[in-house]
Amino acid sequence: MKKRQRKRHIITELDYLLTEKQEQILRTQIRRNSQFIDLLLKKIDLLANRERCPKDANTLVHLRKQVAIEMEENDNFRKVLWKNQQATASWKQMPDSLPDPITFLVARIRSRQKAALAGACMK
Repeated sequence: MKKRQRKRHIITELDYLLTEKQEQILRTQIRRNSQFIDLLLKKIDLLANRERCPKDANTLVHLRKQVAIEMEENDNFRKVLWKNQQATASWKQMPDSLPDPITFLVARIRSRQKAALAGACMK
């Protein structure tokens, strides 16, 4: 019987980046959440300040919990976008200290030649 070979997937830094579609979805969700938070805050203001509703009323408690949840969700979405933006920026920037490819290859060949010579001398 033959063994089944598994396909190996090499994970690079680019695999963790968001696609444009995912990034757009996050941005629209942040905007929608922000508008919904504004609406909830207006309702809380109306009930608490203008209608003089007691601060421990069930509706106010429910609205405050909803605002807290929405704000936490928005913060998480923003963190994900910020990390994605930092990752794409760091991925695109190459360090200035890197040599050009030809110099790098020549240096690697020379170092391997020296190692081979040293190995031959040791025999």
